[in-house]
Amino acid sequence: MAIYSQKANPNATNSELDAKVIVKHPRLNSFQFSEVIEQYVDIVVDRMDTQELLEYVTNDLLNRFDNMSQIELREHIIEMENSGDPTDNLYDELAENVTIRDLMKEKDSDEDNTCMQTFIPGFHD
Repeated sequence: MAIYSQKANPNATNSELDAKVIVKHPRLNSFQFSEVIEQYVDIVVDRMDTQELLEYVTNDLLNRFDNMSQIELREHIIEMENSGDPTDNLYDELAENVTIRDLMKEKDSDEDNTCMQTFIPGFHD
């Protein structure tokens, strides 16, 4: 890798001096860096409308829950949503809804595949 260096013109003109800008990148400690992140998040969120916020939160939650195992998701839902009553289990209710819905789809699919006979007047009993 080649290293390039160049010395500044000691007799620089005003236009050359104006073109030279020293860029400083401050070194932040972890607390300061966290503060910068929080300020930037506030700016980004302020720019978002309600629909964008809704989409972002929905996608974030979908990704978070999709990365959980079934057991982890069940425990999370129980911890966050249940009233303390052992019979009040939202995860089990949601799982039951999905399995019932899938059974209904299978039943409807089976009914759609049944063979209907053509009615011919005077032919059937």
